[in-house]
Amino acid sequence: MPEHNDPMTNTLDTLRSDVERIPLSDSLTVRRRGDRRTRNQAVGGALAVVALVAGAAGIYGGLGGDDEASNIPAISPTPTESPLSLSSDPMLKPTDLTGLGRYGSLPVLQAPTAPDLTPPPGMCQIRPTKWGAAELHATRFYQDGSTVGILEVVLRYDTAEQARVALDQPGTDLALCPEPAPSDGNLEVRPPETMAEVGDGVHVARFFTPSAASETSYYEVAAARTSNVVVVLTWAADDTPSGNPDTWAWSGAQLQTALDRALN
Repeated sequence: MPEHNDPMTNTLDTLRSDVERIPLSDSLTVRRRGDRRTRNQAVGGALAVVALVAGAAGIYGGLGGDDEASNIPAISPTPTESPLSLSSDPMLKPTDLTGLGRYGSLPVLQAPTAPDLTPPPGMCQIRPTKWGAAELHATRFYQDGSTVGILEVVLRYDTAEQARVALDQPGTDLALCPEPAPSDGNLEVRPPETMAEVGDGVHVARFFTPSAASETSYYEVAAARTSNVVVVLTWAADDTPSGNPDTWAWSGAQLQTALDRALN
């Protein structure tokens, strides 16, 4: 029989042209949103190839091949994340804030009143009241005798997808911060990076070294999510806990402690 009349050959030729049209994911993406998009594209591409091969096997089996080829099990959809409720006391305690490096010699204190989450225009801070959460709680920690200021925000969303989108907000807020003039000093912006030791988290930071003889300033925001709940920790001081600006103030383990408090 001529090759062009072979059903299996024709099917594989069709599959080859379809697979070649599947886009390759960007392996150089480093930002969190890009990482998530790349993962989704890779999974989608893999499922598309599996579906095409399964279809080919079914067609060929229907043309007289092995009956088992047409009985390939269907791919189960990804399970949805069930919404969670916050605990009755969802905030960290001062004793939970450990691992502060050279700032660890002073006790951490909790402010008696809720912090102002609407800083004046031009202030480089996150604005979580604009992130669309259904429920929001916040508290502030500080140290007497040091420059450390810590803000914790716990947000509950109606859906896990809304919470997932909220993890992009810290980077978005800091990208809108005013840029100092080069004559004022040097600003280093650390773009969003995913966090180790936590399932879904990100941190972003800005480090400013003024030209005049004054203190440097370091501002970091770290956020993590479980289902529809997001916890955020900010760090404002003259430096990181280690004193090395190439390190982060917050770790995934610290964000996981905040998530455990928020949900237990």
